[in-house]
Amino acid sequence: MTKQSTLQKVRLVFILISVLSLLVAVWYLRQFVTKDSTLSMGSPIYKGEVQHRVLLLTSYNSQYYTFEPQVEGLREIFEPNGIEFDVMFMDAKKHGSSKDIETFHNYFVERVNIQRDYDGVLLADDEAVKFAMQYHEDIFHDIPIVFFGVNNMTLAQMAVERYEMYGFFENDYLVDTIELAIKLMPDKKVYYGIHDNSPAGLADRVLYNRVKNNHPEYEFKEINIATIPFEDLDTEIQKIPSDAVLIFMTCFTDSVKVVHSTNEMTNIIINNTDIPIMRNFSSGFSDGVLGSIGIDFTIQCKMAAKYMTDLLSGKSIKNDKLVVDTPHFSEFDYLMLQKYDIDEKKLPNDAVIFNRPLTFVDMYGNLFPTLGLIFLSMVSLLGAVYTTVLIGKETNNELRESKDELIKSQEKLKYQAEHDDFLDILNRRSAVDYLRENFTIKHVYSVLMIDIDNFKDVNETYGHQLADEILKYLALELEHMADARNWMIARYGGDEFLLMVPNEQLDENSNSIEEILNMFRTPIPVGDETIILSCSIGISVSDGATLPDQHIMNAEIAMYEAKVRGRNKAFKYADELKKKVREENKIKAKILDAFDNDGFYMVYQPQIDAKTKQVTGYEALVRIKAEGLYPNVFIPILETSGWIGRLGRVTTELVIKQLATWRDEGKKLHPVSINFSSNQIGDTGYVDFIKGLLSSYNISGEFVEIEITEGLFLERTDQAERLFEQFNELGIKLLMDDFGTGYSSLGYLTYIPVDYVKLDKSLVDGYLEDGKDSFIKDVIQLVHDIDKKVIVEGVEEKWQYEKLRAFSADIIQGYYFSKPLMPGDAIEFRADDK
Repeated sequence: MTKQSTLQKVRLVFILISVLSLLVAVWYLRQFVTKDSTLSMGSPIYKGEVQHRVLLLTSYNSQYYTFEPQVEGLREIFEPNGIEFDVMFMDAKKHGSSKDIETFHNYFVERVNIQRDYDGVLLADDEAVKFAMQYHEDIFHDIPIVFFGVNNMTLAQMAVERYEMYGFFENDYLVDTIELAIKLMPDKKVYYGIHDNSPAGLADRVLYNRVKNNHPEYEFKEINIATIPFEDLDTEIQKIPSDAVLIFMTCFTDSVKVVHSTNEMTNIIINNTDIPIMRNFSSGFSDGVLGSIGIDFTIQCKMAAKYMTDLLSGKSIKNDKLVVDTPHFSEFDYLMLQKYDIDEKKLPNDAVIFNRPLTFVDMYGNLFPTLGLIFLSMVSLLGAVYTTVLIGKETNNELRESKDELIKSQEKLKYQAEHDDFLDILNRRSAVDYLRENFTIKHVYSVLMIDIDNFKDVNETYGHQLADEILKYLALELEHMADARNWMIARYGGDEFLLMVPNEQLDENSNSIEEILNMFRTPIPVGDETIILSCSIGISVSDGATLPDQHIMNAEIAMYEAKVRGRNKAFKYADELKKKVREENKIKAKILDAFDNDGFYMVYQPQIDAKTKQVTGYEALVRIKAEGLYPNVFIPILETSGWIGRLGRVTTELVIKQLATWRDEGKKLHPVSINFSSNQIGDTGYVDFIKGLLSSYNISGEFVEIEITEGLFLERTDQAERLFEQFNELGIKLLMDDFGTGYSSLGYLTYIPVDYVKLDKSLVDGYLEDGKDSFIKDVIQLVHDIDKKVIVEGVEEKWQYEKLRAFSADIIQGYYFSKPLMPGDAIEFRADDK
């Protein structure tokens, strides 16, 4: 047998082993994926007709922290059994007075017919149970009722015994939480309990003092946020000694009855103390909370849903009608356990520990067999390749002669793949690979994202050819700077550059950052002209935890923040930016929902004749129905997102429609002013839109006024001036808004086409006082001299009104007379009693 024949057989064996190992690896991986897919399947979905409908009446609102886990538990039981349920919210945390309950009752009776629409009723928390008991005969008689989440035992027993309900009592486990804290940290002898004056907070206080009486060897103190001004809460928490333990009880309602969210209160507490924090609820966790024993809302609601399912199907309830053994679980933060040196063995057996770092085996253990087989396959394949090399040695000798040429070709292809064809620097993909290969979380470095400000204007003004040459010039300057400092430079996008600075943690004030900013600010001569540019820089620095890929994203986020803050500057990334982006995205979603679902409405602030105190008109101000979104929050996002034109049309239609409604009701009409953003100038069809509305609703243009900030008047573009002419043709008056906040030159008032000048609140606050008020008087007189009227905004005090009236101001607007009102209140408003 020849050597070549032997090598061929060996090669065949290697190939067979490689293929067999690879097939087994694929089979094993397929089994693993199939197993995971099976485990991920949820409960069976009921595909038949709906069997029953149930109403869930909950005491609070959908934002309350228990709502989502409660609904999850109900769905797990109801959906497979063909039961659908609707939800109604009492929102009793904010609206819990007797008057509020009566109002909700009237609303409920008007909207819901229990006997006709539903087969059963679920009640969540105490207030819903009280409501059902109060109106049992009126609304809820002869229908199965199951309650859960009730933490008043007397109330729960009364509901079961007198009103034939079924229910689940809710234990808040405060005593267990404190006893566990004493067990975990026996050396800490001082305890602080923080709570409010809500019924739940006071109930927690009673239990807290009960534990206090059982442990005279410990010192127990309290912080009641209802007795402390909210602005002083930070200072009060900071006074807690460093060797204490903080018990975070029901703590949401402050001294002026404002209800704060769980996350807000948690952040306030953990940001002002560095001691162990324990909670008796399972919510509110973030970095800084050690752990808790809390109710399992999902399991409790599954049990309640099972009771209701049995009742609706005619089965008898074998267990007690009132269940007092509330399902619960305990959770602990691994990082906090390590920080306070707490032995995990002391924790309850069922304790869940989160934030525990995953080991390599945890993450990749299931892949070891597959990887081993793949490795065997690769080794076998390499063996086969090696034998092939031996067999084809002579052939390889011939190929070796062209080795240099192949290497050069490969290097050229590699260079082209890694570099930007246009600027001859690293491209985006290569820059990312470079960071991944050369840096880890242990290295010290900075990542810079640079974007040329308003570069598209250069393209539009000077053409793409010249803009490309400028881009090459700037890239070359940056490359020289990078080469001199051993930095990495890459083109990240059209006019975006990525710089990686090793061994330095830069910030906005670093010399290197200032050099980059100055380089972009340096004038660039172009023929007879000089182009002056600027750039925005985002900075992200290594922190021992963030991967290089994420630093690129962080630098990009910071760069956009620099642009938002005015461009021509640098901004260093902080975690708050990511939170800000997430929050803005949530707000954008609510804004889009408002556009699609009639989510905007208008309020109207009366404008009062300074002499006669008669209403002369209103300013229309937009509001959004989504809870917690105020104009100072959503208006800037509308501006930056390019949606302000769409909002302008929505508000205009709402105002003109309201004018028509007032007219049809026989009310006397007054002009209503609508705010017009300078960003709406691009809405070239706006005038035709408002003209169509006036015609459709048969409203004269004299009842519509447009408020425009002075910046738009100063531009004096053909487009702006044509817009003003078209408004005039429709009989619409123009108001200059916010006079005193911008250029504030009285000279240009002589030629701009406005009928009214609105003095900004900042002028009233800054100058309407002894020694300065002559300035306000002179401004009013000068405006009158050019035959225009003055509206003064932001008037909140009687003495301000009287002084402005003495100075001959024409119209007063502000909280002294009235805040913005709903349409019905606005049209009936009178200022005679002021």
